Amino acid sequence: MAELPKWIAPGDAATLLWYSGKGESPDGVPVYEVAGPAMEMPPASPYFLLAPADRDDFAGELYRGRIGVPELRDFLSTCVLARGQLNPSLEWVTAPLSSPALTVIDGWRALGERPVLSYLSDIGAFLPGDRPLFVTPEAHAVAQETAEQFATAWVCDECGEAEDASVFLWTVRGEGTVRVCFLIQNDAGIWTCRFHPFEFNREAA
Repeated sequence: MAELPKWIAPGDAATLLWYSGKGESPDGVPVYEVAGPAMEMPPASPYFLLAPADRDDFAGELYRGRIGVPELRDFLSTCVLARGQLNPSLEWVTAPLSSPALTVIDGWRALGERPVLSYLSDIGAFLPGDRPLFVTPEAHAVAQETAEQFATAWVCDECGEAEDASVFLWTVRGEGTVRVCFLIQNDAGIWTCRFHPFEFNREAA
């Protein structure tokens, strides 16, 4: 089994960056040319999910609800999870530490229990941090009854389009809980991703 990274913990936020080229700095550190998304400032987190720009069709299919677990796994198999730094112009990211993204997700599936969060039905969300993770009651219910799925969990009612604001969850049903293996929190094309951030209880039928 591949060694799992010690420089990132389950649940840490990673920003997805599309990259169009890869090189090396003079001291041999991998450098990726950023093709998107457009950002006004670097994200707060030093972690990135680096995806090849020629796979950007994944985004359109995701927003249309056409991505299931097999398609997600295929996409993630082309991605790199990295700790790095964007340059001031946001055109390049240096990534001295990295691991294949899918290897990390699969490796962390063997972890013991993750934090168990309550679903707040009054606001239709979980609170994994200082920002709500919106999940509709319907998506919450379906995740409890489905062995494994990757699906749209929420689309902003005011925006109306998944491209604008949305949440996508990869969930696996366990004995008494549902594990969130991977999530995407989309804000106008900027994706905050988390690997194995939490579990939630299965409610009695």
